[in-house]
Amino acid sequence: MRAGRILRQVVRARMLDQVPGLTGVYDRATESAVYPYATLGVSYWTDGSVECIEAREVTLQIDVWHSQSSKGLLEDLTDDVAAALNGWADTDALTMHPLRVTLVRVMDDPDGVSVHGVVQVEAMVEADSA
Repeated sequence: MRAGRILRQVVRARMLDQVPGLTGVYDRATESAVYPYATLGVSYWTDGSVECIEAREVTLQIDVWHSQSSKGLLEDLTDDVAAALNGWADTDALTMHPLRVTLVRVMDDPDGVSVHGVVQVEAMVEADSA
């Protein structure tokens, strides 16, 4: 089951398509990344299998970054990311239930240069029978 990798790919594609305010969505940003952008952060899963279905409850953190002077814009971007993902599923790419946004947070980053938004999503994904 490689559901985590596929989930990251479909979430990235969805954000690029639905959140035009982002300059990019990266697994890991480089120094050349321009604000505002998103990175796919930490993920983890717990077993959600039942008697006849192998499944995982996957949690994925999306980090949204902007300059220190744009906290209001970052609030708007985290709202846009949450709206694009909440209740959405790409069932062509993955056997999954719709994503649920479970946490949105905006904070000053300790670097003193940027503000950091967090959007956490969860999805139940099933193993494909291939």
